[in-house]
Amino acid sequence: NVFRPQQQIPKVQAIVALANGLGLQPPSNPDKILQTYKDANQIPAWARNPVAAATAAGLVVNHPDPTVLNPNKLATRADVSALIYQGLVKVGKAQPVNSKYVVKP
Repeated sequence: NVFRPQQQIPKVQAIVALANGLGLQPPSNPDKILQTYKDANQIPAWARNPVAAATAAGLVVNHPDPTVLNPNKLATRADVSALIYQGLVKVGKAQPVNSKYVVKP
Protein backbone atom coordinates (compact mmCIF):
# COMPACT_ATOMS: atom_id res chain seq x y z
CA ASN A 1 0.00 0.00 0.00
CA VAL A 2 2.91 2.33 -0.71
CA PHE A 3 3.22 4.27 -3.95
CA ARG A 4 6.65 5.62 -4.84
CA PRO A 5 6.40 7.12 -8.33
CA GLN A 6 10.05 8.27 -8.32
CA GLN A 7 11.46 4.87 -7.32
CA GLN A 8 13.06 2.87 -10.12
CA ILE A 9 11.90 -0.68 -10.74
CA PRO A 10 13.81 -3.79 -11.78
CA LYS A 11 12.65 -5.38 -15.02
CA VAL A 12 11.51 -8.53 -13.18
CA GLN A 13 9.13 -6.49 -11.00
CA ALA A 14 7.60 -4.84 -14.08
CA ILE A 15 7.05 -8.25 -15.69
CA VAL A 16 5.53 -9.70 -12.52
CA ALA A 17 3.25 -6.67 -12.06
CA LEU A 18 1.90 -7.00 -15.59
CA ALA A 19 1.53 -10.80 -15.41
CA ASN A 20 -0.33 -10.54 -12.10
CA GLY A 21 -2.43 -7.59 -13.30
CA LEU A 22 -3.55 -9.60 -16.32
CA GLY A 23 -4.27 -12.61 -14.11
CA LEU A 24 -1.92 -14.86 -16.08
CA GLN A 25 -1.60 -18.36 -14.72
CA PRO A 26 1.79 -20.06 -14.72
CA PRO A 27 2.26 -22.71 -17.36
CA SER A 28 2.40 -26.35 -16.29
CA ASN A 29 6.12 -26.38 -17.10
CA PRO A 30 7.52 -23.04 -15.80
CA ASP A 31 11.11 -24.27 -15.55
CA LYS A 32 11.06 -25.43 -19.17
CA ILE A 33 9.71 -22.03 -20.29
CA LEU A 34 12.39 -20.22 -18.27
CA GLN A 35 15.13 -22.24 -19.99
CA THR A 36 14.53 -19.81 -22.84
CA TYR A 37 16.74 -17.37 -20.92
CA LYS A 38 20.50 -17.80 -20.59
CA ASP A 39 20.30 -15.94 -17.27
CA ALA A 40 17.24 -17.76 -15.86
CA ASN A 41 19.21 -18.49 -12.67
CA GLN A 42 19.05 -14.76 -11.88
CA ILE A 43 15.23 -14.73 -11.72
CA PRO A 44 14.22 -14.56 -8.04
CA ALA A 45 12.24 -17.56 -6.76
CA TRP A 46 9.15 -15.41 -6.03
CA ALA A 47 9.09 -14.24 -9.66
CA ARG A 48 9.66 -17.51 -11.52
CA ASN A 49 6.01 -18.47 -12.08
CA PRO A 50 4.81 -14.99 -13.16
CA VAL A 51 7.84 -14.55 -15.46
CA ALA A 52 7.15 -17.97 -17.00
CA ALA A 53 3.49 -16.99 -17.46
CA ALA A 54 4.46 -13.67 -19.08
CA THR A 55 6.96 -15.42 -21.34
CA ALA A 56 4.45 -18.07 -22.42
CA ALA A 57 1.90 -15.31 -23.12
CA GLY A 58 4.33 -13.43 -25.37
CA LEU A 59 4.64 -10.35 -23.15
CA VAL A 60 8.42 -10.30 -22.81
CA VAL A 61 10.48 -8.30 -25.28
CA ASN A 62 14.28 -8.41 -24.95
CA HIS A 63 16.66 -6.27 -26.94
CA PRO A 64 19.31 -6.81 -28.23
CA ASP A 65 19.29 -10.54 -27.31
CA PRO A 66 15.90 -12.20 -26.77
CA THR A 67 17.57 -15.01 -24.79
CA VAL A 68 18.91 -12.67 -22.09
CA LEU A 69 16.31 -11.36 -19.66
CA ASN A 70 18.48 -9.22 -17.35
CA PRO A 71 15.78 -9.59 -14.68
CA ASN A 72 17.47 -7.49 -12.02
CA LYS A 73 18.51 -4.61 -14.27
CA LEU A 74 16.48 -1.44 -13.88
CA ALA A 75 13.65 -1.31 -16.38
CA THR A 76 13.94 1.35 -19.04
CA ARG A 77 11.10 3.30 -20.56
CA ALA A 78 11.51 1.08 -23.62
CA ASP A 79 11.23 -2.09 -21.50
CA VAL A 80 8.03 -0.90 -19.84
CA SER A 81 6.53 0.41 -23.08
CA ALA A 82 7.17 -2.90 -24.83
CA LEU A 83 5.67 -4.87 -21.92
CA ILE A 84 2.56 -2.71 -21.86
CA TYR A 85 2.15 -2.94 -25.63
CA GLN A 86 2.44 -6.72 -25.51
CA GLY A 87 -0.11 -6.73 -22.69
CA LEU A 88 -2.48 -4.79 -24.94
CA VAL A 89 -1.88 -7.33 -27.69
CA LYS A 90 -2.68 -10.12 -25.22
CA VAL A 91 -6.07 -8.59 -24.35
CA GLY A 92 -6.90 -7.80 -27.99
CA LYS A 93 -6.48 -4.03 -27.78
CA ALA A 94 -3.45 -3.74 -30.09
CA GLN A 95 -2.15 -5.48 -33.18
CA PRO A 96 0.78 -7.89 -32.82
CA VAL A 97 4.15 -6.70 -34.04
CA ASN A 98 6.35 -9.19 -35.84
CA SER A 99 9.71 -8.80 -34.09
CA LYS A 100 12.60 -11.10 -33.38
CA TYR A 101 12.84 -9.49 -29.94
CA VAL A 102 9.47 -10.78 -28.73
CA VAL A 103 10.45 -13.86 -26.71
CA LYS A 104 8.94 -17.07 -28.02
CA PRO A 105 9.63 -20.06 -25.76
